[in-house]
Amino acid sequence: MTSPRHALSHLESSPVVQAWELGLRLRQRREEVGFTAAAAGREIGIIQAYVSGVEAGRVKLPARRLAQIVEAYEVEPEEAAELEQLRAGAARRGWWHEYAQLFPAEFLRFLGYEAGADQIRSFHPEAIHGLLQTEEYARAVIRGGTTTIRLTEVDRRVAVRMARQTRLDGEHPLRVNAILSEGALRQQVGGPAVMRAQLDHLAQLATERPEQFEIRVLPFSVGAHPAFGGPFQVLSFPSPRLPDLVWQEILTSIDIIDQSVRVTDYVVTFAETRELALGSGESIDLIRRIAKEMT
Repeated sequence: MTSPRHALSHLESSPVVQAWELGLRLRQRREEVGFTAAAAGREIGIIQAYVSGVEAGRVKLPARRLAQIVEAYEVEPEEAAELEQLRAGAARRGWWHEYAQLFPAEFLRFLGYEAGADQIRSFHPEAIHGLLQTEEYARAVIRGGTTTIRLTEVDRRVAVRMARQTRLDGEHPLRVNAILSEGALRQQVGGPAVMRAQLDHLAQLATERPEQFEIRVLPFSVGAHPAFGGPFQVLSFPSPRLPDLVWQEILTSIDIIDQSVRVTDYVVTFAETRELALGSGESIDLIRRIAKEMT
């Protein structure tokens, strides 16, 4: 786990995002030269499924194979060098692979996207966003969560949640725009002492680093609202080549949404819900008032 160090640090911190961008750029170039995936496979001497897997960011390329693709697609030397840089980065293992036995593959993939994002917009109706949780709150959430979590796994799951927060520091920290339901602030996860410390932590982040953290509260008085129904988050990335993604995690399913029309729906929903939420200053005031009630 390393903090970002320079302009490409977001991508370098995440082999998942590097593989994704590599695949998108190869697919775009393939289409520019007029190859179908099947025709490209025949030209290069590989099967169509391999071409599709690379373009989806799910198959790792050896340097020799990328060189064959670059030649077949007539890629210019400067771009070929960029593609090789992405390929080398994508071949690395992210820190989250150490925990592969704990989580499904889709969640590990999400951790890779999160590690390479530069902004997250999230709505949470019942819990504080994982990136904003104190260790004690995270432990209480994990211990009190789904019955499929074994007690022997709690420490490692908490470690993963804390490891994710390294992206909040460094030269190019992740920006977080969070909308929290008032219910998430009042649900006494871990008891009053844990909850008060958690709310104090939220207020501190929003007060001391407002350029990085925007935390808005959706009060009970709003009633029904566009995001009614469940949590979600929109991930944005530093590369202009990469579109937004949506991560949604509910009781029985997890999902990475990348279809542009659906992603746009979530982006609009977030914006409309943000307009209904309290402003930043009012939200901090409410968070502090509720914290004082936690006695």
